Amino acid sequence: MQPRTQTHIWLLVLLVSHLGWWWHSARDRATSAQKDLNELVGRQKVSPTLAPESSPADLAGILESMDVDQRRRDLSRYASRAAQSDPRAAFAHLSNIPGLADKQAYLKQLLSLWAVTDPEAALSACASLPPGELRASAYAAATSAWASQAPQAAADWASGRLTGSARTAAVEAIAQTWAQNDPSAAAKWALEKAASKSGTAAIRVVMEHWANTAPDEGAAWASQLPAGDFRETALRSVLAEWADQYPAAAAAWMDAHPENSSLASIIANGWTESDPTAAAAWASRLTDSSQRSVALGSVISSWAAADPNEALNWIRRLPDASLRSELTSRTLATWAADDPAEALTHADAFPPSEDRAAMQEQVLSTWASTAPDQLADWLNSHPNLQTSDIARQHLTQAWTESRPETAITVASSIRQPEMRLEMMQTVLADWREKNPRAVAVYLQKHPQLAPLLNP
Repeated sequence: MQPRTQTHIWLLVLLVSHLGWWWHSARDRATSAQKDLNELVGRQKVSPTLAPESSPADLAGILESMDVDQRRRDLSRYASRAAQSDPRAAFAHLSNIPGLADKQAYLKQLLSLWAVTDPEAALSACASLPPGELRASAYAAATSAWASQAPQAAADWASGRLTGSARTAAVEAIAQTWAQNDPSAAAKWALEKAASKSGTAAIRVVMEHWANTAPDEGAAWASQLPAGDFRETALRSVLAEWADQYPAAAAAWMDAHPENSSLASIIANGWTESDPTAAAAWASRLTDSSQRSVALGSVISSWAAADPNEALNWIRRLPDASLRSELTSRTLATWAADDPAEALTHADAFPPSEDRAAMQEQVLSTWASTAPDQLADWLNSHPNLQTSDIARQHLTQAWTESRPETAITVASSIRQPEMRLEMMQTVLADWREKNPRAVAVYLQKHPQLAPLLNP
């Protein structure tokens, strides 16, 4: 074989070998690609598909959903997309949405986008809605969006053009948006409207926002205002929110500004929610006796509703006997409204030297006014206790106007003669004044009682 021929043969073998390797590799790659494609298709079958662009048909599908939260989220998304293409047409779709809350969810998103670019058109659309809650919430959404661009203009427009609930809702929404960017300017605008409801609504919202961001600045601004209702509203708003979050800091501010101690009860009440012991201790140190009494009373009322035993244990350690007696009575009254039998048991345990009779009477008075039938059942089970006649006296007073015949029966069971006579005369006299004919008929059945009306 010639050398040249041999070389050609070897080149041909080498070429065939490479072609075989390439064919097998290509087949493997095709198989792998097909496998990947199959996996991708499989995943697409079980994965949620992207929603197409919104159309009126989509709205009908959204409204069929029974999941309330999901339906309103979908309505907001629908409104958001529709607002970007044709907000007027999107507004027209409102008539296809039946429920008020669904309408509000849809409108809030639509108007919050529309009013940024064309507030005049958005507000005109709001005006076409019927008066009521929907229109008020629509104006709030539109003016809030407008306020993000031009808060002064939005605020002046809402306070000057709107009335009633629509104005209140819009002004509060504007104030909230404005305060996020410039609380000082928002507060200044509210001050200019101090004599109006708009100003009062705005300053409350602004001060609550200020309390969440810079409460000391808000309190300082409000405390410099002239004395009056507007100043009090501003201070109350910032102090209430401040005390709810950082009560110790709010209390420290109050200590440094005793001229505002008339509002100490706001801080005390807010503090009680998180730490009644600390709130009571702070309130008891207030130097103004009248404010101390009011602040402590606020703390104790809330504390007693949550844990009357702990409240009473704290009160017992107070050195001021008159304050101790006042707060104990308040605690027992609160307790009696919830669990009168237990409150009375606690009052019975007081030694006579600590106004036990006054404490018992406080509980029985509250019991008679809040649950007279329950007190009557208790009397049937405890007819001969030392406190039974006091209970009958208060029960008689509770029923004198609404159930006079029953009141006379209860009064006649009082064991103490003087108290019994006085209560029966009181019931008959009151009854005769309101309904003389009914009393005359009653006395015909019970002639022995007639002399009580003519002693």
